[in-house]
Amino acid sequence: KLGGKDAFLLESIFRKEIWGFVSEPVSEDNERGASTAVIDACERALADMMEEGEEGSDGTASEKERLCTMVRESEREALDRTLVYAKQEAEALDLKEYYQERRLKSLGLDSDWSQEDDILGEGGGRVPGGADYDW
Repeated sequence: KLGGKDAFLLESIFRKEIWGFVSEPVSEDNERGASTAVIDACERALADMMEEGEEGSDGTASEKERLCTMVRESEREALDRTLVYAKQEAEALDLKEYYQERRLKSLGLDSDWSQEDDILGEGGGRVPGGADYDW
């Protein structure tokens, strides 16, 4: 569910392992949208199940009806657990490491820069006129 600025991430098309890339959080907005979509889908499905009611609740249910009821209860339980998980994920959005942070770390650009780093030569950057080229 990529949208906005996230839709223009091109790194994934240059990677051999696309699933590793798309399985990690891209941005907080993207994660919020995905969590909201899952929460809404679970809540709608649970509401639809409640509206359907229980057939054969008078005790005369056939074997097939009892099996269907068991499957429906399993589905409700799976939806309930998914809903709880999605809500927990939505509450923890600020604890995740998103694409921009991961990318900056991988490039070694995640630390604060100061002018002293360049003066002391620890910045790893280029020094003007410091190249020893023989043209």
